[in-house]
Amino acid sequence: MVSVFLVIIVGILTIGAAPAFAAYYYHANGGAYWTQSGSGWTSTSNDGYCISGRGPCGSNLWYFQSNMNHGGCGYDAYGHWDISNVTAYDGVTSAWIDGEGGGTMYGAGYGIAYNYGSGASLTINQNNYSEEFAPLGTYYRTSDVNLHDGWGPAYACNSLTGYRVEFDEVRLDV
Repeated sequence: MVSVFLVIIVGILTIGAAPAFAAYYYHANGGAYWTQSGSGWTSTSNDGYCISGRGPCGSNLWYFQSNMNHGGCGYDAYGHWDISNVTAYDGVTSAWIDGEGGGTMYGAGYGIAYNYGSGASLTINQNNYSEEFAPLGTYYRTSDVNLHDGWGPAYACNSLTGYRVEFDEVRLDV
């Protein structure tokens, strides 16, 4: 009788436990799974997530890129992380937002492809993060992350300009 009671208690205590991630997969801007288009790109050396002494990236990736935002509808610059090489999982997809000199765009438009064809569009305030990963959501089988210098869906076709959109590492917490 005592052993049955202990099993039930342990089961109850572990039901609400936060999941522990077994692995982190990093995809750097400038890496093998990165493509970009457009003009006006700025690179900041030895900054971003992959810098000397932090991050799993080689020294050729110790920088982050940014672009000034596009006002109105559409965009001028576009970044794409192809993450389809990661095996199937259910986990958090996040984007690194740098501190000083990083993103000031309060309406950054991210696109996430997941679950073999589903998609999500979201707006992230890059001002809310400094030297940390901003969670983009929990998805099954994230295959692509996109970011452009236009306005995200929460501010579609906003005419304001002068904000810096940061394109840096994307992380999958598996």
